[in-house]
Amino acid sequence: MEVDRDVRRGALRARTRVRAGPPGALALGSEDAYWKIEALNRASDNGYNDDLVANNVDVYRCDEGGSSCGAYAGSSQYVQVIINSDVNTYFARVIGIFQTHNTVQAVALAKRGGPLYDGNSIVALSPTCSNPGTFLIGGSGEINVSGGGLYVNTDASGCGFEQQGCNITLNVDGDTAGITSAGEGNIGIDSNCSEQINADTTEGGDQWPFIPDMPEEPAECISPAGSYTSNSTTQKTTLYPGKYYDFPPKGTKSNPVFDDITMQPGVYCVETVLKLTDQHLILTGHDVTIYIRPGYYFSMSNGLFTLDAPDSGDYAGYLIIVASDFTGSATDCKIDGNGSDVFTGTIYAPYCNLTINGTSSATGYNSQIIAYTIKINGDSEINFTYDSDDNVVNKRKVGLMR
Repeated sequence: MEVDRDVRRGALRARTRVRAGPPGALALGSEDAYWKIEALNRASDNGYNDDLVANNVDVYRCDEGGSSCGAYAGSSQYVQVIINSDVNTYFARVIGIFQTHNTVQAVALAKRGGPLYDGNSIVALSPTCSNPGTFLIGGSGEINVSGGGLYVNTDASGCGFEQQGCNITLNVDGDTAGITSAGEGNIGIDSNCSEQINADTTEGGDQWPFIPDMPEEPAECISPAGSYTSNSTTQKTTLYPGKYYDFPPKGTKSNPVFDDITMQPGVYCVETVLKLTDQHLILTGHDVTIYIRPGYYFSMSNGLFTLDAPDSGDYAGYLIIVASDFTGSATDCKIDGNGSDVFTGTIYAPYCNLTINGTSSATGYNSQIIAYTIKINGDSEINFTYDSDDNVVNKRKVGLMR
């Protein structure tokens, strides 16, 4: 299955406009047309103009027939480009070979524009079965979700979304997607108290490929260590962006770290476990991203947290990023929230088994939460409010590898 020749010819005519104006200016009518044209543009930038004489360029989504994408086969988020070209020879002419035929190919990520995972508020990304379920809710409190739905990525039957007991109430705003599962028969709602799950349910949705696109490691991970200042009069500590082996830093006798901690705007690269358990800790940070390097995790409890992600820059919308050297086993991450906690921005932990507990009053998450598996429980009210303005939004992008 080759790229439609009309699309190709339209691409050749439109290349100047692609560079000069927004995708809508092309008026070609589909997202597929846009990224196929973009792939042709990148090929042209590398000297292959798809003139159908000296060379031709074929573009496939990796879930299309005719593609051969290897590990990325079946994924609609990846693009394969195959270039066939004829190259005139020089020295080979003496033995009668005047031209050779070359075939090269590359697979590249085709980022769709818009919110991560179609704007679902909470995503359990595990593609496989995790017993008793990959998305669990339990306890005796109330979970309120608005602005986006819940997504269960496993397509295995009987181990997706699970309601654990009849003391928990889940309310998902009716204007959002409700609970969606990639598999059939894996949304488990207790028939004895189904009225406590106030959400539309959909089974058999599209499964997201478990090849998460991780943000690049920030420069702060190779920069000098982050610094801090402490004021013994106010009993406050101020942290500055950079690399931290301990977070918050342990301090010294001459320069202690007090429990009232303010993070200055920027990126904080954490090279060890992010474990915040001091019941007296007050951690405040505006326009901050916490990047946790591969092999580590986070555990936040007892303290009071007010954290929000940056509005601009390379990490716009990212509040917490848990990188990974994932080899098949997810690590455990945890947030024990309380009524004074406010988290704003995407918590991106696709290789974490994330537990979110509500311990007292109402905890507020203005966040999109993405983890390997999800467990939400507690004896209080937990509110999840998704707004794309507060979270990560991908720019549409297609790139051809050289």
